[in-house]
Amino acid sequence: MDLNRDEIRANLTAHLKYLSKDLGDRSIYRPKELKAAEDYVFQNFVDMGYSPRRQTFICERQEVSNVIAGDQSPQGYYILGAHFDTVYGTPGADDNASGVAVLLEVARLAKKLTLPRPWTFIGFTTEEPPIFFTPYMGSSVYARLAKKNKEKILGMLCLEMVGYYRQEPDSQALPLSLKLMGYPTTGNFIGLVSDWRSKPLMQRLDRAIKQGSKLPTVTLAVPLGGYLLPEVRLSDHANFWDEGYRAVMLTDTSFFRNPHYHGPGDVLETLDLEAMTELTLGLVNFLRTER
Repeated sequence: MDLNRDEIRANLTAHLKYLSKDLGDRSIYRPKELKAAEDYVFQNFVDMGYSPRRQTFICERQEVSNVIAGDQSPQGYYILGAHFDTVYGTPGADDNASGVAVLLEVARLAKKLTLPRPWTFIGFTTEEPPIFFTPYMGSSVYARLAKKNKEKILGMLCLEMVGYYRQEPDSQALPLSLKLMGYPTTGNFIGLVSDWRSKPLMQRLDRAIKQGSKLPTVTLAVPLGGYLLPEVRLSDHANFWDEGYRAVMLTDTSFFRNPHYHGPGDVLETLDLEAMTELTLGLVNFLRTER
C-alpha cells in the first residue's frame, strides 16, 4: 500500500484542530466537551468502516465511555490506545490530542491492510487527574474486565503525548538515573517504555518503527512494574501491566521535554507534524509485520 505522507499529515492536523481548538478543554469537569471528544472518536471509526462500541461506566456521577473498534478475537488480539480527555484548563494538543490523532490515522490505514494479527483500537476516557490512579480510569475499567473475562491480549501499545519534539541540545530533561545511564539529551526521539515482561514486544516495535519511518527511537525497560521510576507509570499502559498484560508506552517524554505540559500553552502550533507522520508510518509497519 502506498502511504501518502501529505494525506497522513493533513488527517493528523484535522484531528488535532478539532480536539484541541474546536473543543479545547475535554476534562471530566467539562462533560459536554468530553462527550463530544468521545463522539468524535466513535464517528471517525464508523466513517472508516468499523463497527465501534462504547464501554460505558459512571465516573464523578456522569456517564463516560471508552470507544472500541476492530477485532477482538478469542485467540488473541493487540490493542492500540490513546486517551481523549484532558486535565482541566488546557487545550491538550500534545496531551493527548496527539495520541488520539495518531490512533485514528493508524486505524484508518489499517482498514486498508490485511493484518497478520487482530487489532483493536481504543479511545480511552478519564485518564487525567482527578481520576488518575483510581479504578475509574477508562483503561483500568477495560483492563480489569478483560482480565476477568480471560481475554487474550497479545500486547497493548499506549500513545501518550507523541507530538512534541526539539532539535536543540539539552532540550531533553531526564531523571538522574537515566542521565547517568547515558540517555540522550536532545528531545528529537519517541520513547518506548516497557516493563520486563513486555521487553520483547518493545524490541519488535522498536525495529518496526526504525524500518518503517525516519523517527529516532529510544527504549527503556523497567523492572518491578515501574515502581522504582514512577514517572514511567503515568499513563494507560500501567493498568495493563498491573493486570499481567504486555504493554508499551510510546511517549515524547511529557514534562521531561514539553514545557507546556498540563497548561494553556499546550496548543497545536507547538507540535511537530512531520515527526507525528513518521510515527504513524512506523506504527503501520508494525501492524502489518507483527506476527
